[in-house]
Amino acid sequence: GRTASTWVFNAVCLLYRQAHEACDSYWLRRPSPAKIQERLQTGAHVLIKTHEWTGEMSQRDFDEVRPLFSHVIVSVRQGFPEDPDWMKVSTHVVHFEDIVECNEAEGKVGALRVLRAMAEHLGITDLTDDDFKKVDYQLMTLPMPAMGCNQTTKLWHFHRRRGGRPVPTEPPAASEP
Repeated sequence: GRTASTWVFNAVCLLYRQAHEACDSYWLRRPSPAKIQERLQTGAHVLIKTHEWTGEMSQRDFDEVRPLFSHVIVSVRQGFPEDPDWMKVSTHVVHFEDIVECNEAEGKVGALRVLRAMAEHLGITDLTDDDFKKVDYQLMTLPMPAMGCNQTTKLWHFHRRRGGRPVPTEPPAASEP
């Protein structure tokens, strides 16, 4: 992908799952108070993926939904223009370059650092290093659809991921106590 927004979307879902917290996730082209309120009825965390705003929603329409967002995570990448409207309301910014940074020989996997920062931002405080490794593994092994879009992960057949890292062949080993 261009900025890793789908990686961020799936990372949030998997972080909540690893923390044993319910999270319902949705794609909404045009978020509205009614659509969001309907989804908030379950009591679960509600995750909404959207790219729309600039050129799609008026400032007035966005101002109506903004109070319903507790967190706005924006993903950015060098060489691609940032959306100024989203940047103004973001509560956390994830950099593509941090996600794909990797020197496993030195134990530096940028995705793990990004996952820790996202969890902290979301108020998920009880995950261990092993938990972050499990989430990273799950992200690295999400199946890519042969065609079209997977409606759960929002991955499309043309998505790329892993930042050049090889697909792991087995789950991460637990750390020594």
